[in-house]
Amino acid sequence: MGVKLLLAGWYGQDDVLSGPEAPRPWLRRVEAWLREAAGDELEGTRVVESVQGPILLSRLHPAADDVAIVAAGKGRVVVSANTSMVGPGYHRYLCDLLHALGDALQVDWADSAITTAGVGDPTGYFHTGDASGIAPRMLAWLGEMAGRVLDFRRQGHSGAMLSLRAGHGFEHPGAVLTPLGPRDEAWLRAVREEPSRGQDIFPWWEPGRGAVEKLGRALSRIWTEMVWRPPLLEEERQLFRDVARWLEQAWREDPSLSFPWREWQQVLGYLGVGGTLAEEVSRRASAAPSGPLIGYRRGSVQVTLPQGWEIRIPGSLAEQRLADGSWVARDHRRSVRFLPLQDVEGIAPGPEHDLPYEFQHRGERVKGRATLQSESGEYRLTALCEAGEHRALCVVSFDDPEEQDWALGTWRSLDHAVAA
Repeated sequence: MGVKLLLAGWYGQDDVLSGPEAPRPWLRRVEAWLREAAGDELEGTRVVESVQGPILLSRLHPAADDVAIVAAGKGRVVVSANTSMVGPGYHRYLCDLLHALGDALQVDWADSAITTAGVGDPTGYFHTGDASGIAPRMLAWLGEMAGRVLDFRRQGHSGAMLSLRAGHGFEHPGAVLTPLGPRDEAWLRAVREEPSRGQDIFPWWEPGRGAVEKLGRALSRIWTEMVWRPPLLEEERQLFRDVARWLEQAWREDPSLSFPWREWQQVLGYLGVGGTLAEEVSRRASAAPSGPLIGYRRGSVQVTLPQGWEIRIPGSLAEQRLADGSWVARDHRRSVRFLPLQDVEGIAPGPEHDLPYEFQHRGERVKGRATLQSESGEYRLTALCEAGEHRALCVVSFDDPEEQDWALGTWRSLDHAVAA
């Protein structure tokens, strides 16, 4: 579980006449306040529904899970966040931000006595302002996790990930993958014995937004989010701009830090940025040690899809979830579209249901059949897939006939976790 904030409070209790504001409009005010207060630290927000009430999900760091703010009705508010994925600096930042939110929107937070009931800050910082307990708590958790990963490996398993957000699995060598790159088994053994040796996986260790924190933001994205090709979508271009901006700010504040010069050069090249800075980065990149470039998405990625499905795709594909319930991944030459058929219940079968099927596949949990069509130089593999009672449509498009084996392999990589 890591170090997790679980804070309770109440808003609007002083309004005797009208009572607390309704949950959804109050969350809209929270969202607006966060956008102004967090600024460029806010990665994004969205509101979802739950049985407890509407939830505002806000992401405040590239390596962090969403901070969940639940408006549970009658002025009740609950905040949940895992901070150990990012580090003690992030924990302090988030606690301070929530205190400022409470002051601005009149939230009365529960005091430390309620921590014993499972609600509160396990480090004590939110309630007391004493930060001395944050780092020891995170390091104790890290040491425990290092031991668990070693046990996992002794049982013959591989592919362990530590502090990476759910939704994507990366095919990359290393005993364990972290937000700041892979670590080997020697690292795991050392951290199990002395957890402070693992401080290097936390992107935000020290308090404040100094050069090290900015570099940590950039490295988190370089390792887990960057697609290593020219940007296809505006969201990708903005991601490249953010990384370039954080690297430049960190370098200007503290040029003695260790920068990913070759990857920085690639980012500036994809953006078409020139000038004095680009020349300096290029010079440093030429002098940098050789070896594999960093970034998990240079290899294949296992993506978690709706309704329990999973698929393996090249990490260079841009991903989108569309309004019709489908998921699409694409670059300039290829695309993969996935639609769980339960999401289109009641819609008449399309023409793909009547196609003659040329290819059959039967995996451990998923079976399917597919047909390949070509028109005007574009090839399209259309497949119907089944996993128990679950059914889905997968369409893989490409413009180079030599990509046919890739298309078949992508379709056949579909798996279903629930069926497992």
